[in-house]
Amino acid sequence: MQLYLLQQDENCGYDTYDSCVVVAETEDDARLINPDGKWGRTWTAWCKKPEEVAVTELGEAAYGLKGGTVVCASFNAG
Repeated sequence: MQLYLLQQDENCGYDTYDSCVVVAETEDDARLINPDGKWGRTWTAWCKKPEEVAVTELGEAAYGLKGGTVVCASFNAG
């Protein structure tokens, strides 16, 4: 498992996530992780499509962390 930094700049402002660090096996798996929950909702605090997510590999995750885990997130509360 690897750690990935996810960033988005499509949905900015108050009550939105701008980035998060996640655990995933691949970059494609990481891109599908949504810190706000599910994709396809009418309103979301994250971007609307996985294609809008920028992914940067950070390194190997600690033993025992499971894929799909959001380790930390940056939320812009308003």
